Amino acid sequence: MRTAALAKGVFLELRAIPVLLWSFTAIVLGTGIAVAEAGRFDPWLFVEALLIGVLIQGYETHAVNEIYDWRSGTDGDPSPRVLSGGSRVLLAGLLTERQLWAIFAVSSILAWLLAVDVFLRTGPVVLVLVAIGYAAGLLYTAPPVQTSYRPFAGDWLGGFTGVTAAGLGAYYVQALTISVTAILFAVAHACVCVGMLLMHHYLDMDADSRARPQKRTTIVFLGPRIGKAYATSFAIAVVGIGAVLSLLWRVETILFAAAGVIGLVAHARANPRDVGSVTRHELTVIQAGIGGGLALAIVLAPVLLPVVPVAIILYLGHLRVALSLRTPAEERYGAIANPPT
Repeated sequence: MRTAALAKGVFLELRAIPVLLWSFTAIVLGTGIAVAEAGRFDPWLFVEALLIGVLIQGYETHAVNEIYDWRSGTDGDPSPRVLSGGSRVLLAGLLTERQLWAIFAVSSILAWLLAVDVFLRTGPVVLVLVAIGYAAGLLYTAPPVQTSYRPFAGDWLGGFTGVTAAGLGAYYVQALTISVTAILFAVAHACVCVGMLLMHHYLDMDADSRARPQKRTTIVFLGPRIGKAYATSFAIAVVGIGAVLSLLWRVETILFAAAGVIGLVAHARANPRDVGSVTRHELTVIQAGIGGGLALAIVLAPVLLPVVPVAIILYLGHLRVALSLRTPAEERYGAIANPPT
């Protein structure tokens, strides 16, 4: 019984849905762009890059985030939330802080072992990008920096920096260089992710305000109205960059731009103070971000098609397990109890 609880906790701690949008899609998209531009594909380097990204975001970053958000009180707050508020492994008694530190240590070691192997077969740039991503994830919640507890810092020095590094790293290990196109796509996808992160913080606003130390996210600092405008600006940037790349690079980029439009509409329609509205529209932003990024990558590099069933299994698995931990307060919201998949 305890083994089953441990396995459930380890899976939940991955937080597969945000990982799929952030590191997974960033790396698959970066790889697809590299194949289109450089004309080469090394499957082992791709798998290693994917594992590094998942280990850094899914376990290194999330384990530390879980520990300190729990200690500050924001993750234990009774505010009704489904997609935010941490993985709930501590709240549900599935994992202990000691086990989370073990997850952090093991994932860190594995990520750096893989990074060294990739470095030996490509070049030193990969170590710089991995270091940037690792630091962005660690400092997002670890004291004394805690960028996620400071307005704008968590968005830019955490989310934006980490996702951009992942996308550029995936491109680099295939092409052994970094192009302007790769930078634009990495930035555009990072904007998708930061926009989602800001939306993610809508329902955390009250809990974050009550935390000690206060988790003064950008949304807490700006408030729901201005915060929504700020979040929506990232979605506008995604559509703009996608449109430019569709015209000046490849017409297939329209897939990415179209997904950006879907995300923009979801941002515009979301009510930051309504639980059901935020949950539905955040899922739309996530689904559009994953779908647009993976669709473009596969059209450019059909060899990447096997990532689709992996993404579907992880997405549905996380949604199913996470919903099993929803609180009685959240059960009152039909939109949360049965969100669209």
